[in-house]
Amino acid sequence: MTMTRRQRVEAVLRGEKPDRTPVCFWHHFGVLSPEQTVQAHVRWLEESGIDLLKMMSDEFFIYPLNGAKTPADFLALRPQGPDSGYVRGQAERAGQIAEALQGTAVCLHNIFSPYANLKHAIGQDEALALLKASPEAFGHALEVILEDTLLAERLLLTESGIDGLMLCLQGAEEGLFSEEDYLRFLRPGEQAIVDTANALSDRNLLHLCGWDGTPDLLERWRGYPSAMVNWDVDVERVKLKDGKAYFGDRVLLGGLNNRPGSVMASGSREEIQSAVRKALSEAGDARFILGADCSLPSDIDPVRVRWAIEALG
Repeated sequence: MTMTRRQRVEAVLRGEKPDRTPVCFWHHFGVLSPEQTVQAHVRWLEESGIDLLKMMSDEFFIYPLNGAKTPADFLALRPQGPDSGYVRGQAERAGQIAEALQGTAVCLHNIFSPYANLKHAIGQDEALALLKASPEAFGHALEVILEDTLLAERLLLTESGIDGLMLCLQGAEEGLFSEEDYLRFLRPGEQAIVDTANALSDRNLLHLCGWDGTPDLLERWRGYPSAMVNWDVDVERVKLKDGKAYFGDRVLLGGLNNRPGSVMASGSREEIQSAVRKALSEAGDARFILGADCSLPSDIDPVRVRWAIEALG
């Protein structure tokens, strides 16, 4: 019996065997109008044939720091608050996308860790410079961002009609933060967003981002509980075949390289399908959703995802 998108994903989450392996790929749509953002998500779901939709509302990609540049500026930051466009806007947009889909797919909305938000807003070199110049200002900025992030999480999971969150963690790259600085500045915010999400949903995805190609100290993140986990199998020392042993019995999501020039981005139909079969073999008996290490290129042709799905039978 052929399953629907939602049935397929929910079966894997329950530990049951679906009619075929579910699929989840995503890419950035860019900053669009609200209506265009909704349309882009619906179109991607339909044209690609994916089963699990990870929302990409890029208008909220950059946290509003109100032009802060100096340590004094960062110390003066205050949270945007629950009625701000940044916080409430995320729940509104997610709700509009969920309403357009009418429950046909399991939907997750993206949430970045406080450090990832700060890095996106001012750049990694600037964030590290802020830490060096004023640990107090660095820490205060992360606390402000965290307050708004937790507000957004609660609104998303109680008002928008989505199923869960994709919790994107960054900042554990080898050689980036000392253990002392990581535990003091990054760990509390990560723990808070994970705890808040898990208190409100049992369908969250932990995304351990290998964005710059530097291996992460995955042991800093592996203990955070989640229903699903996604990591960069091409960058990290933990490969897909090791995922179940390393992360425990949760759903593994990924298996394919997302970067420009990868098989998904530029390979032939046969090459893509060969990569899919290899990923399935490496996943073994783990609960598995086929996807990529991170976002596919923005100009990806959805037919490439269709080719991948063909290999699933």
